[in-house]
Amino acid sequence: MQQLFEHLIWEVQGNIAVLTINRPKVLNVLNTDVLKELDVWSTKIHSTLEQSTNLIRCIILQGAGDKAFAAGADIKEFKGKVKAEAQSISSRGQRIFKKIEQLPVPTVALVEGYALGGGAELAIACDFRLAAPNAIIGFPEVKLGLIPGFGGTVRLPHLIGYAKAMEWMTTAKTVSANQGVNVGIFNAILDNENEEVLDQAKKWIAPLCSMAPLAVKSIIFAMKSRQGSYSQEFFEKEAELFAKLFETRDLEEGINAFIDKRKPEFQNK
Repeated sequence: MQQLFEHLIWEVQGNIAVLTINRPKVLNVLNTDVLKELDVWSTKIHSTLEQSTNLIRCIILQGAGDKAFAAGADIKEFKGKVKAEAQSISSRGQRIFKKIEQLPVPTVALVEGYALGGGAELAIACDFRLAAPNAIIGFPEVKLGLIPGFGGTVRLPHLIGYAKAMEWMTTAKTVSANQGVNVGIFNAILDNENEEVLDQAKKWIAPLCSMAPLAVKSIIFAMKSRQGSYSQEFFEKEAELFAKLFETRDLEEGINAFIDKRKPEFQNK
């Protein structure tokens, strides 16, 4: 499958597979091309995992390099977009991440460096999150005059609780590896300086991969059925509100300030 992609690297190593977002020079930003490839990959891997000959027991998602898992969406692509286009962007991202969330084998987001905005939303669509010591996760969209649009407002409260999720998203709070473990967004910190982080992640997930695969799949199905208690209406409302903000001057100012690397001057318009 690897040869099909320009920005993704797909490797199967025994019963563990690794998907790498390979744009390290731009902190693995999730631009349109990357999202299209994630869409194709998630469809193909669903088909692969349904085959009786499949040997994959776990999938690790990571970003290339040690600076970022994924530093969010490509904000420059938002410039000039109208409401209908923005709603399509949000709905597409939600659909792709939901396919990843619904994979029938455990998924692990291996976070080195930044997981921000859309990158954080991708991480919380996975079943587990492992942090390198330099991991930073957060939802800074409000600094642009925007909200999370790929399911973040739906999933984060289920993961860390309503109060913390509200605090994080309204204040653009970013959280370190240690803080993230304490609130439960990270399962563990991989802090062995003498071993590559990916190798540590494989060791962490190895016990799970040795369990009865049909039982693991059943647990995943049962747990994700519970997660399904959040209605599709919540995702649709997020996409609607995300898109509506594209009609505001504040978002225009936020995007321009981001591109110009200056502090935005919001006017509540």
